[in-house]
Amino acid sequence: MGTEILKPLGGHEVFLLLVQLAMLLLAARLCAEGAKRLGLPAVVGELSAGIALGPSVLGHFAPAAYGRIFPQVASQFQLLEVVGTLGMVLLLFLTGLETDLRLLRNLGRPAFFASLLGMVVPFASGYWLGGYMPDTYLANPERRELFRFFLATAMAISAMPVIAKILIDLGLTKRNIGVVILTAGVVDDTAGWLILSVIAGAASSGAVQFEGLWHTLLFTGGFLLAMAVVVYPLSRGLMWVATRWLRTSDAGVVLLLVMALLCAAATEYIGVHAVFGAFVCGTMFRQVPGLEAKVVHRLEDLVHIALAPVFFGLVGLKVDLWHIESGVMLALVLGVACLGKLIGCTLGSLLGGMKFWESLSVAVAMNARGAMELVVATIGLSLGILNPQMFSIIVVVAIATSLLAPLALRLTIRKVQITEEEARRVAADASGSWIDSEKVRILIPTAGGSNTTGCALLAAGLAARSEQRPVAIAIEERRNWSERLLDLFLRRKRQTRAADKSAILKQLTHAGLSPEFRQLARAAPGAAIVAEAHKGYDLIILGASHHGHILGGGTLEQVVTHAACHVIAVRTSSNVAPFRRLIVPFDGSVFARVAVEAAVRYAEATKADLTIAIPHERRLAEAP
Repeated sequence: MGTEILKPLGGHEVFLLLVQLAMLLLAARLCAEGAKRLGLPAVVGELSAGIALGPSVLGHFAPAAYGRIFPQVASQFQLLEVVGTLGMVLLLFLTGLETDLRLLRNLGRPAFFASLLGMVVPFASGYWLGGYMPDTYLANPERRELFRFFLATAMAISAMPVIAKILIDLGLTKRNIGVVILTAGVVDDTAGWLILSVIAGAASSGAVQFEGLWHTLLFTGGFLLAMAVVVYPLSRGLMWVATRWLRTSDAGVVLLLVMALLCAAATEYIGVHAVFGAFVCGTMFRQVPGLEAKVVHRLEDLVHIALAPVFFGLVGLKVDLWHIESGVMLALVLGVACLGKLIGCTLGSLLGGMKFWESLSVAVAMNARGAMELVVATIGLSLGILNPQMFSIIVVVAIATSLLAPLALRLTIRKVQITEEEARRVAADASGSWIDSEKVRILIPTAGGSNTTGCALLAAGLAARSEQRPVAIAIEERRNWSERLLDLFLRRKRQTRAADKSAILKQLTHAGLSPEFRQLARAAPGAAIVAEAHKGYDLIILGASHHGHILGGGTLEQVVTHAACHVIAVRTSSNVAPFRRLIVPFDGSVFARVAVEAAVRYAEATKADLTIAIPHERRLAEAP
């Protein structure tokens, strides 16, 4: 049995691949810029770039140039498809990272019924449409039942990234209707990908067979159980190691990439499409407490700048608008897609107790398909469920709904009255914020002095709603060999140090704080605090040493100068009680604004009274 020798890539193949990638990236960036200037989602421009470079425009009007740049050779096209597949997988991983499953805990009546009927009605209408469509729109007419289920899923799914971007652009994320839309979108997306995973698994048998369906459901359930019971606890530990102990700055990004690819590979192996594993992995990492925003931002940069445009461009290259023989059929599919979502979400929201214009606003936002519809279409084409003509129609539906959603929502939201509570929330958000009450991570360096209780009280108020436990560190100065030798004869000194740790924990606990406590041995306390602060903290609260009328000292000065986050220095009296009345002088400076926000967050959590004092210069009238 001989060993097959792999043929290396030829120089011309590599040359064409590099040229194709360069053209797709450049065209996608230019078209995305144009789309954003028109107030449209960037994905519309990126997809338009692929259509312009594909058979719809370049291939139709300049077939010779198109044939040289994008030759219709399977091996050459597969090279480009590898990059596009990687972009598709990581795009769904990022979608999972944006999907906050905690919203489901507080799933209100309007969001529940909007998501329920917003799935059921378009799914039913899509299933009906799949039985009505002529055989010429099916890749294999003998697999019509599979086609009907697939089309029903395509009609029911929404695009969370596009919806979230529309809400951000219109400033609706802090309003009640924005929360309803996001929550309903989470349910729709999650349910849609679960259904799609089952259909993709059943497609391997060529039809919807109950035996294969139950196998797919069993494997999918086993994968979800393993993610919750095994992978999630493991990922929490790995993320903690990557962000706290490893010195390389990109360790967190590498961990996310590795886990996303492994989960995608797992679902691909069990017969479910790879994007489902990536999506589930993203939703899991969204719940990991140690996940830092900067890690996610670096991964977003990689995907949105380099990989996603190639995927969208590749989708555009597969679209041939000249193959859409019937404009009537295109209008029918688009009409069923829009009406099903609009009717379902509107009825569901009304049933949930919302008013008409609020319900219609939820419906028009949920009608956006965007990138998710493109992923669904790509999966259908790769599984042999869609033919090129039907694939092109679904891509047009994705573009059209993404264009209509922001335009229609701008009109309907004007009819929705804003409440006083929403107005206060929007105003607070517009003023800017550096404290995320639900995610703030606080570091408390302490030696157990008189300021420790004051630091703990302040930290307890600021971290009252946070998922992250404050971290208290006690730094013991590292001793040389002679000092250690003396310790052998000074047992009393060692016992005192042990008692100090117990006293510190007692002070922190008595102040209402339950921190994670660590004891470090370092030669320079200031440098140790600065090094620890670089591990993803938002705020340092430490005691201010005092010498006469001067607050500070060498350690505090070093921390304030070099720390990578905000610093609050605390000096308390000997008789410390919970802070019930706060006064903050405000002079308009950056430091004053930070101090005011810290005081506001503390007052919100503890119901303390807050006074903001704005000093002004008082000039005496000059004597005549």
